[in-house]
Amino acid sequence: MKRTIILGIIAFLLIPFQIASADWASRFVVYSNDIYELTDESVIPNEIGKKVGEVTRYSDHEGTYRGNFSNTFPKGTAYFSIKDIDPKEVIAVKTIENTYLKAMNKGHYDNDLLEKQYRYWSYLLIGVLILVISILIIRRQKRTT
Repeated sequence: MKRTIILGIIAFLLIPFQIASADWASRFVVYSNDIYELTDESVIPNEIGKKVGEVTRYSDHEGTYRGNFSNTFPKGTAYFSIKDIDPKEVIAVKTIENTYLKAMNKGHYDNDLLEKQYRYWSYLLIGVLILVISILIIRRQKRTT
């Protein structure tokens, strides 16, 4: 029985806590909890409005991240409004070549998934620990009687 418990714990600990990563299918940035898909359409500099944000994290691996992140542009890349267009619809992203690409809003980005995964694994780990401790206490009590 003791060997089974130990093997079960080892097997549980070998389960990866993060799903394998893969590249995303489109280029995008996340701004203000919305995902903006990049287009190949340039925005001329005199149409650029004020800076509305910037990339706070870069990742080219699929996953769920917080903040204004991108799978294309490095941390620090600026987002700008476009004159006479609501930033909730379209923004401009400054590229390394000092040009601006139009990015279209594709809807809300669900960054709560990561928190749900951590919460799930935390509760599962706590539950397993409670179960193991309970089994050990019960076995110890049976030995003393």
